[in-house]
Amino acid sequence: MLYRSGNAMHYKDIPQNPWLSRIGKKIILTMVLVSSLFTLVATSIQLFNYYRIEMNEVKNRHQEIETLHIELIASALWAYDLPLVQQHMNLLAQLPKIDYLEIQSNGTQISSGTPPPTYAIEHVYPINHIDQNEQYSQKIGILTVLSNTEGIYNNLVNQFISILIINTIKTLFVCICLLSVFHMSINRRIFNIVDYLHHYDLNKKNQPLQLHSSFFIDNFEDEIDILARETNRLTAHISHLYKGLKLEKERLNDFTKASSDWLWETNADGYIIYCSENMATVLSIPDQEHKRFRELPYGNKFTQLQKMIDNECDFSHCEVNIDIGGESEFFIFQALVKKEHGKFSGFRGTALNITRLKQVQLELSQLNNHLEQQVDLRTQELTTSLEQLQQTQQQLIESEKLSALGGLVSGVAHEVNTPLGIAVTSASIIQESAQQLHQAFSNSSLTSQNFTETMSNILDSSDILQSNLNRAAKLIRDFKQTAVDQVSEARSEFDLQQVLMALLASLHSQTRQVPVTPVLLFDQTIQMNSLPGAITQIFTNLILNSVNHAFHHTPQASIIIKASKADHHTVILDYSDNGAGIEPHLHQKVFEPFYTTMRGKGGSGLGLNIVFNLVKKLHGELTLDSKPNQGVHFTIKLPINYQYKIEIEEESP
Repeated sequence: MLYRSGNAMHYKDIPQNPWLSRIGKKIILTMVLVSSLFTLVATSIQLFNYYRIEMNEVKNRHQEIETLHIELIASALWAYDLPLVQQHMNLLAQLPKIDYLEIQSNGTQISSGTPPPTYAIEHVYPINHIDQNEQYSQKIGILTVLSNTEGIYNNLVNQFISILIINTIKTLFVCICLLSVFHMSINRRIFNIVDYLHHYDLNKKNQPLQLHSSFFIDNFEDEIDILARETNRLTAHISHLYKGLKLEKERLNDFTKASSDWLWETNADGYIIYCSENMATVLSIPDQEHKRFRELPYGNKFTQLQKMIDNECDFSHCEVNIDIGGESEFFIFQALVKKEHGKFSGFRGTALNITRLKQVQLELSQLNNHLEQQVDLRTQELTTSLEQLQQTQQQLIESEKLSALGGLVSGVAHEVNTPLGIAVTSASIIQESAQQLHQAFSNSSLTSQNFTETMSNILDSSDILQSNLNRAAKLIRDFKQTAVDQVSEARSEFDLQQVLMALLASLHSQTRQVPVTPVLLFDQTIQMNSLPGAITQIFTNLILNSVNHAFHHTPQASIIIKASKADHHTVILDYSDNGAGIEPHLHQKVFEPFYTTMRGKGGSGLGLNIVFNLVKKLHGELTLDSKPNQGVHFTIKLPINYQYKIEIEEESP
């Protein structure tokens, strides 16, 4: 259908006759109006010019009489030669544009020609006689000249009519030609496009649109051809989309039938206007009758669902329990509000059968309860051995300044559970050997060889037990030292250089294994009022860290410790070596507890963590600068006077 201004026009109403074409009529009417206006303006200008020329000729003719002939008439009139005057008057009356002349002189009237009844141009000129000798002028009469303008006006009317007729014929001819060309090149081809679209069937295979062509448009592509090409492209695209939609519809129907999900839709009043086939079957929803959920056979089960529908808002996770065939089925309903013109018009929703999920959830809950019992039984055996470890971990958590709590717990579990596990195994071996020894003794089957072998196993297991318990105890002490929860010694005033020199002397046995000799560089004597034990522990860990990790591939090892005052309140300690260095992405990780590159080779991963905690305990700052194969450079800023803070420590049992 084609619509314009509310008036419907069927495609069959498009006329084949070019004279009945609405667009053609509009074009012709527009051309006639424009041509008429243009003709009227052009004709008016042309006639005005003709009128002005004719009037100028009349005026010039009158001026010619005044200039050339009035003097002769004055001479004849002065001589009172009236025949001569009449002769001049007759000659002048025969001039073009002159119709009537009249002379009045001393009561004498001489005229020639016929006076025009209307539309006359009149000029009156005085007749003066000029005496050549006396040099004076005397008025002897007046000359009246009349010219008829009726002819001029008649000529104007005739020219206007002629021009109008010629332009009308020309306009009609152009309109006929233009209308024919328009019909052949535009209107007929538009009808072809409309007819093609009207008969286009999306369910059939359609041939592309072919337009009628004329001899004068065969070799040129115009806008209608482009429209036809785009029509073919658009119809092909629509056909493709229609096939896709049809396929999607069939697929959706198949999925709806095969799926366990229910699809449903309600109107604004809550009546079910659509539902999937399996939903209609299960809930006994009639095909032709619309009902609300509360009106269904299981209506009492849909109370909560109906309340959500009445709220006219999106909802989800509305669980409904329905007894179907003697079995309890669980469904989850959810829906979205649909609106038309901004007003609520109903819901579109789904319902998912979660009965199997509920059963699995129940089974999983029972399995979890069983697993929890099993875990409780397994973990109860380790509770006693982990109590001390948990207390130590709690102390580390309370004083931890880093964000790597997960790494700390993992390191504790790895480092402590290994010796405890070995200890438990050794204790089990001792217990089994003791039971075997007791049983052999009770049965009087104990031999000296059995006794010797059993006691050997007990003693070996006892040594392993003691060794691993000592190892676990040492690790726990290291953990407590890592926490740095309390200051282990009182604050005192000391010479920093003397303290570090004493430290280097005590570490000589370790440093000579590299070998490396740490060098102390002091600008001046530095007196500090702080915790010498903590500072000693910081540099002990740094030196041992370099000895254990840095110099495996360094032929000439070097450790330099520099100390200087930044101001009266701060001392700067620089520690550097020329060892293997540390990757930049590990600069923060090396301070985390239990991070080590020598796990399994005696490294605990607590050295630099203890350094970090001690520096923070002393209210200082620690920075690391290092690159691979360029050594490490630790910068430590400490206050010269340590401000002692009272802290409460919870002693581990």
